[in-house]
Amino acid sequence: MLARFLTTTVLAGVLTLQSCIPVHARGEDEGPTFFVVFENGGVVTDPEVQIETARSTLGELAELRRRRAMRDAVIHIITSANPTEITWSGTPDQLYEQGTVVMEALAIRPTCSDLTLAWGEVRNNLRINRPDDLRLIGIGPFIHAGYPCDEGDGLITLPQEVPDEVQLGAMAADASFVRLLNVHADQDEMVLEHLEAAGVLARVTSGELDFDLMDKARTRSNLGNILGRD
Repeated sequence: MLARFLTTTVLAGVLTLQSCIPVHARGEDEGPTFFVVFENGGVVTDPEVQIETARSTLGELAELRRRRAMRDAVIHIITSANPTEITWSGTPDQLYEQGTVVMEALAIRPTCSDLTLAWGEVRNNLRINRPDDLRLIGIGPFIHAGYPCDEGDGLITLPQEVPDEVQLGAMAADASFVRLLNVHADQDEMVLEHLEAAGVLARVTSGELDFDLMDKARTRSNLGNILGRD
């Protein structure tokens, strides 16, 4: 599945990233809406692991085209190095067709990695679209290096509190599914505190939210089954 996902080039040469936005109307049979925030700035210390995680997770999302209840899902991808716009949008079928182009857009770059702007872009889109079934996926160490990142000494001390502006907790309070992958070992407690303060962990306990937070080791061991089985 993953090899086919990466090597597929059908339409990739003639479709731009911006042309991937779904044009079908959202009706009663609409599938879930996925937002994927991918950290690809200078905070990523193991690019190979990060890219492997993206390749596998997007491969799972592309495979949703085979499931009747999920084939009309909409997938939005936002990167932390280019956080003020959606990098790619489309259906699982479009993701399957354009996998090579999408992966090229996720290249790790030696630049800022702005989580407040990236998750803020998610929040802005939710204010407009208000999907019935929201699913959130974060891939990366969950370390904020906001713009402009060329000021000061450039040092980041861990653990780092989750900036209030991220508002992941507020969005997760309305989600049915949250996965946070490759989270840095020093950041997991900070992220959990952020989510707990927003009441998210209580939703997990009550069974309202399908949630997991994984470090690099657990992420790698779960690749191929990140989405679970609806």
